[in-house]
Amino acid sequence: MLALKFSLALLALVLLAGGYLLYSRSEQPVMTCIADPLPTIIAFGDSLVTGYGASSAENPFMVLSASVGVPIMSLGVSGDTSANGLARVQQVIDAKPDIVIVVLGGNDALQRVPVEETEENLAMILKKLTDAGIRPVLVGVIGGFPKDPYASMYERLSERFDAEFVPNVLSGLIGNDHYMSDAIHPNAAGYARMAERMLPVLVRACKEV
Repeated sequence: MLALKFSLALLALVLLAGGYLLYSRSEQPVMTCIADPLPTIIAFGDSLVTGYGASSAENPFMVLSASVGVPIMSLGVSGDTSANGLARVQQVIDAKPDIVIVVLGGNDALQRVPVEETEENLAMILKKLTDAGIRPVLVGVIGGFPKDPYASMYERLSERFDAEFVPNVLSGLIGNDHYMSDAIHPNAAGYARMAERMLPVLVRACKEV
């Protein structure tokens, strides 16, 4: 009899725990692009778009795509500067997307391109996108230590073109071996953090198209 009571008590605890887990999972917010039809989204930029340093399945935009429930086309080219991006932005426009996630500037910083030139190139890219009726999402990266001249640049651009904005998506990742595959490229864990930071901003953009 004692064994039976113990078994019943144990079963009750298991059922209670299971119910709690189901309830907890159901309470977790699910962030998706809810639109009909679903928006067309392009990620446009450099090696942070191609996911250099991780497998294709760990690319930040593959992770982001799974989170929002919408395919994201990658038009990233490793090594691209803002000038390279400007030279090929028409390719993006021709694809007729609703939203374009712009990730450019890191290679400008590495090549010591004057900040004013980088800002002008990014402004022209954003203008071409908005003139074509495309909603831009601007993703900032770090442009220097200890002062970051890119922080205010990206903020100005986001305000000027009314772009959704992710400030310094690499904040706290660079210099942390847990998140980086080399000095400038994240690993799978780092790209997952990038996707996490871009998610609410992209969902907001989805609601505006």
